[in-house]
Amino acid sequence: MLRLGVRTGVLPGPGRVVVVMNGIMGATEAAVRGTEPAPGPLQRLFSRDIFRDGAVVFAGSIVLGACGFLFHAIASRRLGVDAYGALYAIISASIIACIPAAVVQPVLVRFAAEFRALHDDGHMAGLSRSVALGVVVVCFAYVAVGTLFAFPIAGFLRVPVWAIPLMGVVSAFVIASGALRAIVQGTQDFTGLSISNALEGVGKVAGVFALSALGLKLSGGLLGFMIGPAIAVAYVLFILYRRYGSAQPQSIRYDWPRIFAVIGGSAVGMATVGVIGYADVVLVKHFFAPSQAGLYSAASLGGKMLFFLVGFIPTVLLPQAAHRHARGETSLAPLFASLAGIGAISACGLVAFHFFSLQILRALVGPAFDAAATLLVPYGLAMALLSLVNALVTYGLATHRLSFAAPLLLCTIGTVAAVAAIHPTLYAVIAVMIAGTAAMAIVTALALLWDSRRAPVVKAV
Repeated sequence: MLRLGVRTGVLPGPGRVVVVMNGIMGATEAAVRGTEPAPGPLQRLFSRDIFRDGAVVFAGSIVLGACGFLFHAIASRRLGVDAYGALYAIISASIIACIPAAVVQPVLVRFAAEFRALHDDGHMAGLSRSVALGVVVVCFAYVAVGTLFAFPIAGFLRVPVWAIPLMGVVSAFVIASGALRAIVQGTQDFTGLSISNALEGVGKVAGVFALSALGLKLSGGLLGFMIGPAIAVAYVLFILYRRYGSAQPQSIRYDWPRIFAVIGGSAVGMATVGVIGYADVVLVKHFFAPSQAGLYSAASLGGKMLFFLVGFIPTVLLPQAAHRHARGETSLAPLFASLAGIGAISACGLVAFHFFSLQILRALVGPAFDAAATLLVPYGLAMALLSLVNALVTYGLATHRLSFAAPLLLCTIGTVAAVAAIHPTLYAVIAVMIAGTAAMAIVTALALLWDSRRAPVVKAV
């Protein structure tokens, strides 16, 4: 039986390094210093592994993102402004509802990454099975809660009551796909991860196209959205069974106090991305007229292109930073490469939004949403800042530097409260979003810097 916590450290030994990872004692061979020339700063920054894995994940993310926008392009044209606003609000609420269950995903990535470092298929099989069983229980709970609270939730969102239990089913499949993908991500099987992303995107498009062609409006949009993660779940289960199905599952005794410490930081990070990325849509749907909410949904969809476009970067950053940290190596190289990539892609995207906002919106949602074109650049800026926050939080989770949790949580709560209190126009809502995400990026970076100075990374010798 293996005791699994969240402590990471390195104990040097003669000719080898004993790695203490989450309570795991494992020996890995280390090259004697001087046998090979140490890589220089630029070599570490532009590691071939980072860019190779990043390219693989980027390909899958591009397919998922492109299919996601194609899904919305089909739905917006076939549902109209008001009904599409309802669909987008329900999807946003569904993603927010997944946050409590999704906070364990970065923890699962860390565990899987460390088991991979030890080549421990037995404990990987045990982890996979326990996660699969836990996902089933959580999914039933979400469907039950959606059914019990259908009337008040529908009243707040101003949508039909029958749509809320269906929202619970959508949330269940999103949770299942995220938890199971976390294991694949932790093992650095980025090809399998990318294929699952591509299958989800294609499934969404095919689902909404077929169901809307049958005359289903809001229900067709929700069911079509659900088909994507359902296909991804089936594929990831196939991957895990093929790889670890023949291994003898080993039981894991979890060190819950330490795990809860990481989950706390993970919860704040997931809440920030989920709440700031989608709560504004829900609040606008509640406070504004349906037509205004529909326009804001279109601007949100377009602005999130930047966030999703760089979404592959934290996916690669988390396991690579965790793996390096567990081996006692410096983990700054993948962080700097990630921040540089996010900055460059976001800058190019904002320039494109400035010059081609109308064309981009028409390609996404059609000419009925032209009035949202002026919202695209400021909303894109808010999402670019949120992408930086996401990368910084991911690095903190990977290296167990969690001091960012409290200040980031305060900024998140303050931003949502400000949107709820200050919303005379759609522009005012976006201005609050920009100020809030900028504050989040600053406090998270300062907290990581503070942690690094308190407890510097120990290098293997």
